[in-house]
Amino acid sequence: MLKIKRSIKNLVNYFLDIVLAFSIIATLASSYILWFVLPRGQGAHFGMCAHQGMGITGNYYTVFDWPRYIWIDIHNWASVVLLCLIILHILMHWNWIIETLKRAKAYFSGPVRKVGEQFIASVTLLILFVADCFTGFVIWLILPRGALDYYNMLAGIGRTFWGLQRNVWVDIHVWLATLIVAIVIIHIILNWRWVVDISKKISNRVLEFFKGKERTGMEP
Repeated sequence: MLKIKRSIKNLVNYFLDIVLAFSIIATLASSYILWFVLPRGQGAHFGMCAHQGMGITGNYYTVFDWPRYIWIDIHNWASVVLLCLIILHILMHWNWIIETLKRAKAYFSGPVRKVGEQFIASVTLLILFVADCFTGFVIWLILPRGALDYYNMLAGIGRTFWGLQRNVWVDIHVWLATLIVAIVIIHIILNWRWVVDISKKISNRVLEFFKGKERTGMEP
């Protein structure tokens, strides 16, 4: 029974990680488009895309026929989904977090040092992710994008929160996200053996399941 529960938990963790990966890809793809392909600008165009801004003339350019403000909404909601999945991931591993905190001192010496390093990486990722979510909510809800913000920013009279203009919050948000991506890549590389092993186990079980179905279907 214990082995079955452990297998189910590994299966749930595996598919949760897959959904997390897709959410991260959606967030990163929209971030790349907003940062490099359709960068923020003066917002001088007052048509359907008023108050959004893209370059000097406004949102005349699109990616997959979607203007910049659509990509901003995609990025925002993909980030919200990612946040919910991160919270779910934490709740599912809460017992591990508590046990690791209790034995934190032991994780810095001996053969279990790698576990301690992974714990530090996880805590660092969590802190950075919370900070990045906070900056995201600031530029989404407290200092939302608006018309002609670019000129006020250049003049140093743009809207502020905690003494920082919106463009500063955007830059903080972007560089925090860049740092998170770098740590996630390193985390995946360090745990690549686990990813490969669990993928093999899941694929073997899926194949066994369908083979069992085929045998059942062949019985008279």
